[in-house]
Amino acid sequence: MATSYQFMRPIAFLTVKGPGLNFYKFYGPLILSLVTVWIYLLAPVKIQLFGSGSATDHMIGFFSILPGFFIASLAAIVAFQGGDLDETMPDVSVMITAQGDTARVDITFRVFLCYLFSFLTVMSFLGFFLCVAGSLLAPSLSEIANLAASSDAQTFTKTALEVGFVAALTIVTASVVLCTAQGLYFLAERVHQKLL
Repeated sequence: MATSYQFMRPIAFLTVKGPGLNFYKFYGPLILSLVTVWIYLLAPVKIQLFGSGSATDHMIGFFSILPGFFIASLAAIVAFQGGDLDETMPDVSVMITAQGDTARVDITFRVFLCYLFSFLTVMSFLGFFLCVAGSLLAPSLSEIANLAASSDAQTFTKTALEVGFVAALTIVTASVVLCTAQGLYFLAERVHQKLL
């Protein structure tokens, strides 16, 4: 099995097809990102993005505690017994490569939850590193923006960089929050129900 295939499996949740999943994976985070950018641009006092007490400072703390919880959830999913955890989910499938063959296959609730919490773990790491990279690169990017010929170009460049960062951070954060809500529903209720 190719190393690249194995390396990409923690984000395979993005390729899972099923009713309503695109809202949690794509549409919800995108909509929330657009709303956040709009609020950021219209705010009379801009949110401090970098430095002590800034948005990234708070988000680093948020993202740094999540992977442990998600990995513990993965362990619990493997150990869960009962319910319909090993039953095939209706209308939910994913592309899987096994023994050199690739096919879209239906998956069980257990496999679905493993994909979900693997994805959440990776997104938490991504959010953490995005915040750290943003904090570390902000002074350099600000200096680069200051090289622009006019003050209008400098302002535009800085605003574009800030908006890009806010959008990226919001997409990652919204993905984590929305998909965690979905995972909590499955762990709190759905795995204990019997299929009708």
